[in-house]
Order: sequence, then structure tokens, then C-alpha cells
Amino acid sequence: MSKRKSSIHVTVSSSGTYNVDVSPNTFPPTGLQLTKLSYVFSGSATAPYTIAPTGSPDKDTFVEIVWNANLTIGASALQIFGANIPNELIASKFIAECLYDGAAWIVTVRPSFDEVGIVDSDRLAASSVTTAKIEDNAVTLAKMAGLAKGKIIYGDASGNPADIELGSADGRMLLGDTAAGVAAVDMSGDATISKAGALTIANDAISTVKIADDAVTAAKLDDDANRVQVVIPVSFESAGEIGAVDYKICFPCTIEAIHGTVTKTFTSTGTHVFKDNGGTVLTGSQIDMSSALLLGNIVSSTPTANNTFVAGDVIRIETSVSGGVGGKSSVVLCMLKS
Repeated sequence: MSKRKSSIHVTVSSSGTYNVDVSPNTFPPTGLQLTKLSYVFSGSATAPYTIAPTGSPDKDTFVEIVWNANLTIGASALQIFGANIPNELIASKFIAECLYDGAAWIVTVRPSFDEVGIVDSDRLAASSVTTAKIEDNAVTLAKMAGLAKGKIIYGDASGNPADIELGSADGRMLLGDTAAGVAAVDMSGDATISKAGALTIANDAISTVKIADDAVTAAKLDDDANRVQVVIPVSFESAGEIGAVDYKICFPCTIEAIHGTVTKTFTSTGTHVFKDNGGTVLTGSQIDMSSALLLGNIVSSTPTANNTFVAGDVIRIETSVSGGVGGKSSVVLCMLKS
């Protein structure tokens, strides 16, 4: 008897099972011994759909299933001779070749009519994608495994990627660690840092050795530490001692107050006028000492303008009397360094 191959066309229209009789000599036309059967499926159906063998086949019975139908995708949507067909193949047109080895059916799926493979994860062997197969810059963040909040990836002591917890506390930072590679630590000791990046230096943390020589300027000291006083003796005893006398200022400063003490009583009123480096009177600075003042009496003034000096300036004291000469004073300049 001759062997022939022919096809049966099946139109699918609903979910269910189509039984293929694989017993010998059952394939039409009758009277021919056929062990190669071919079925072509077309139409549309909903899942699940099963194509199952029935009967008792001879060894090497071969059944070809040509899938040209449309089927709703779902879990185990299509099963052919016991093999679950992957969803992405169901959406295409493929051929399933079913060979009976005498004990079980071996199902081989040709992914498409033009034999262009459709590759999905279930047909990739574990660890089969090598570095060379991955295009440069192709691994996006979305393709990486999820990472818990606050963790970052680093190279560990074995040269492998590892993750480390950075976000377990606010203000943590990464430091190099010769043993582990990196370490996540909280800043401590003389300073701390917040998660906003604000650095706080601990009280009393800056010792003398931490400060460079000549680094503490007057502006860094409080006002009391910057206040100095200069005492200038002034005599009204003779005409030759009365007039204008300049005194050099050694540092930048502001004269905040002037105090005059009677060190010898005055014969007549003795006047003290104070002028800046340009010869302008310090506003509100004049001191007058009358003959009525007793020894040790103090006369004070508070300059309000023209009272700022730089190093190298001079302050001028101009003295005069309203009558006869006689008397002495001691002038105290209260200065705030700047």
C-alpha cells in the first residue's frame, strides 16, 4: 500500500477540545495506510482550546498541526497533544509537529510559517544571555531588579556588586573602607550633618591648635573683647601747651565715648574739641571743664558721627581756654576695634 499525506481543515468557533484519531488506517481516504496526518486550523475561538490525540497510534506516527486560527490569549490557552503553547506563539501562525515515539508524543513547534523564531523567557536557558549579547547602554534602570529605599549598589571586597543601606538614618554618608569597600556611617564627633546638608559643629570643638595663626580677626571677637581705652594727658598750664595735638591711631576702630577727668582744677573753662583724620569735628564729642569742677570730676561725651578711623589715621585734640590758663585733664578714648 502506498503512503500519502493529506490535510483536514478544521474551523474553530468556540472553546473546547478537538480530538485527532491517531489509530492506524483511520485517515481518509479509506483503504490507504497513513502514518502522517495533517490538520489545518482556522477561524476564531475563545480559550481554552485543546487538540488531543485519541486512539492507539503506531510508533513513528506523525501529526502536523498548522495553526492559522485566532484565539483569545490566557493561561494554558492552547494545548496541543499535551504541550502548552506559549501565548506569543498563539498570536502568530505556527506549525506543531507531533511524533509518537512508541510511548509518548514529542511535540516540536516551528514558531512561524516563515520559520523566523519568536524568543521568550520560557525558551531561554538559564544564564544563556551573555554580556556580548547585550547592547551597550541597553540595560535601563527599569530592567534592574528592585532595590529597597535608601540602598545603593557598590563593589564589595570580592569584586561583586552588592547593596548597602544608606537611608536607615538621616544624614548618613558613604566612606571608603579598605576591608568592605565602603561603609555607611553617621557623622559624629566634632560635627554632625543633617539630611538637608547643614553641618553643625559641636560646642567647644574648635581648639587652639585648629586655628591658624593670625586667623582670629577683630570681627570674630565679641564687642567686649574688642573694646580698648586710650588715656591721653592734657595740660592747660601754659599757653604753649594749649592748641592742636595729633595722635596716631594704630588699628581700625570706632570711638564710642570720651571721658575727661579733672586732674588739676581749672582757672577758667578749658575746652576739648576732637577732630577726625580729615579735620572734621566728631559730632557731639566736645568736652568743657569749668573752674567749678573739683579734682576727679568727670565730664563725658558720646560721638555720633565722624568717629570711625582706620589704622594710620590721626585723631586731633584742640584745646582752648575762656580766660586764664591753668588746669589739667586726663582724656580717656573708649574705642571699639573693627
